[in-house]
Amino acid sequence: MSLRDQQAFLSKIHPFEVLSEQQMDICINSMDIAYYPKDTTLINPENIPNYFFIIIKGSVHEYKDEQLVMDYHHEDSFDANSLIYSSTKSTFKVQEDLICYELERNTFLKLIEENSEFKNFFLNNLVNKIQTLKTKEYTSELSSFMIARVEDTLIHEPCIVQAKTTLTNAIAKSIEFKTSTIIVQKENEYGIITDSLLKMEVLLKGRDLSINVEDIAIFPLLTVSGDDYLFEALTLLIKKGIKRVGVTNSKNELIGILEQLDVLSHFANHTFVVDTQIKKAKTLKDLKSASNDLLNIIKALQSKGVKVNHISNLIGQLNIKVYKKLYQLIVPKNLQNDACFMVMGSEGRNEQIIKTDQDNALIIRNGVDVEQYRTYMNSMTKTLIDFGYPPCEGNIMVSNPFWCKSVKDYEKETKRWIEAPDMQNYMDLAIFFDSFAVAGDKELLINLKDYLFNKLHDKDVFLAYFAKATLTFDTPTTVANFMTKTHQIDIKKTGVFPIVQGVRSLALRERIRETTTVKRIKILQDKKVIDNELANELIEAFEVLSTLRLKSQLEQSNNKVKINNEIDTHKLGKIERDLLKDSFKIVIAFKKFIIYSFKIDKIL
Repeated sequence: MSLRDQQAFLSKIHPFEVLSEQQMDICINSMDIAYYPKDTTLINPENIPNYFFIIIKGSVHEYKDEQLVMDYHHEDSFDANSLIYSSTKSTFKVQEDLICYELERNTFLKLIEENSEFKNFFLNNLVNKIQTLKTKEYTSELSSFMIARVEDTLIHEPCIVQAKTTLTNAIAKSIEFKTSTIIVQKENEYGIITDSLLKMEVLLKGRDLSINVEDIAIFPLLTVSGDDYLFEALTLLIKKGIKRVGVTNSKNELIGILEQLDVLSHFANHTFVVDTQIKKAKTLKDLKSASNDLLNIIKALQSKGVKVNHISNLIGQLNIKVYKKLYQLIVPKNLQNDACFMVMGSEGRNEQIIKTDQDNALIIRNGVDVEQYRTYMNSMTKTLIDFGYPPCEGNIMVSNPFWCKSVKDYEKETKRWIEAPDMQNYMDLAIFFDSFAVAGDKELLINLKDYLFNKLHDKDVFLAYFAKATLTFDTPTTVANFMTKTHQIDIKKTGVFPIVQGVRSLALRERIRETTTVKRIKILQDKKVIDNELANELIEAFEVLSTLRLKSQLEQSNNKVKINNEIDTHKLGKIERDLLKDSFKIVIAFKKFIIYSFKIDKIL
C-alpha cells in the first residue's frame, strides 16, 4: 500500500481518525506489513509482543482460560492492554491466514501519551467504549431530538405568587407577566393555576375572586430539570396529557415554565397530533386512523437518531392510550370498573416498538359474572388485529378464557405456577409478572402482585429454576462465524432475552413492581443487588441490541416482509459489529452473574 492508502485505511478505524496529521505520519512511518499463517500464536501470557496489530485480511481469535471470548478480522485491532500493562491473561491465535499492520509498541504508547482522545478509548472501561462507538456510529444522524436539553429551548419566566395571595392579585400579576399560567408557592411546594382551571373552578362555580389561590391550585406542579433531555419532557407531556411543566435547577428551585407548544416547535413532529387524535376518537374508525400513524412516528424518530429507549417509552405511552380508549369504546361503562385490562410481556415492559404481537389479559372482580365480558374481549382481540397488532402465537390474549377470569381464579393459577412449576408455568408467570394495568380498576392487578410476592416467600429453589431460563439460548462469543457461515442471527434469543429474563428474575426476587427492564436495572443498582459497573454495562448492551433489532424490523417493514427478531450480520458495518460483539460479551458475563446469584449450578 502507498502512504496515502495506509492513511485512508487507518482513518476508517476508530480511534485512529482522531490523530493529528503529524501523529498520523509518525504512526504510518512506524508500521510494517506482516504475514502469519493459520494457528500461529501471536500473544499469550508468556509472550507479549512489541507490536499493536491492525488486521488487513484474515482473522484472529482471543481465548481466555481456553474459552473463545472475542474474534477479530478486517479493520479490527488488538491488543492495547498487552502493550499498556505489559501483561495479559489472553491468548491470541490466528484463525485464518493473517495479513496485518504491526505498529511499534513505543510509537503506540507515545501516541497514547500525546493524544488524550486516543488514550481514553483504550483506557476506558467497556461501557465508555460502547458509548464512544455509538457516538462515532450515529454522529451523522444526531439531531436536536437526541442531544437537546430542556435548557436549550424556550423557558418562560414563571409568574409565582404565594399561597395566601388573593385570586384578583394573582391574575393582575399574571397580566404583568403576559402569561395565562399562575404558579402558586406553598412552603417548598409548587402548584399551578391555568385558564381552564379558572373557568371550571371559578367562573362555572360562581366563586368570588377574593379567594386565596391555594383554594383552587393543583398541587404538585409536575417538573423537569433544566439538564434533562428535552425528549424526556416530551414523553412526560404525552404521558400525563398536560400542556406545560415547571423547570427546576440543580437546587430544585423553579426557574421557569416549559410549554407544550414550544416543545412542539422544537421537534416539529407528528406525536401530539396522534395523541390528540387518540383522545378525541369517538369511534373505532377514528382510533384506527390514529393508531396507524404510530409506525410513521417510529420511522421519523429512528431516522433522526433518537435513542431506542426514548422511542419505546414514547410509543409505549401512545399504545397505552390506544388500549385505554379501545377499552372505553368496546366495554360498557357499567362493566369497565369491575375489571382491569392489562398488557403483558414486552408491551407490559414498555419495550415493544414495532407491532409484533399482542399480549393482554383481563382481571375481573370476584363476585362479578365473568361471562359478561367474553363477547367484548373477543371484540378487543379482533379490533387490535384490525389495527395492525398481530395475534399472539401462544394465544396470550384477552379473548382466551385462560387470560380472562376472576381474581380468585388468577390466585389459583398463581399458586399452581409456583407449586407445580414446569416450563409453560415459568413462561406464564414471567409474562404475568411483566403486566401493566391500562384501564379499569388498577388495584385488582396491584393486589394480585401482592399475592404473588407473598407466595414466593422462601421459594429459593423455585426462583433458581425461574432464573435458569436466562440460559435457555446460547449467546455467541464471536460474530465472525455468523459473517462467514449463517448470517442471520436471532438477536432476541441471543441477547435481548437473557438480559430481560435475568433482570426479571432479580426483580421478582426483590419484589420490584417496576416492569421496564432499564428501570428495573437502576432499581437493582440502587438496592446494591448489582454493582454500578454491571448495571451500566447492561443498560448499554440492552440499548445496542434493541437498536439493532429496531433497525432490522423497520427494514423488514419497508420491504413488506414478516417482521421478526433476526438481523442480517452481512449488513452490519464495522462499528455496529464491534458494538454487537461487546454487547454479547456483557450478556455472557451477566449469565455467569445470574448462575452465581441464584446458585443455579446447584440445580443443573
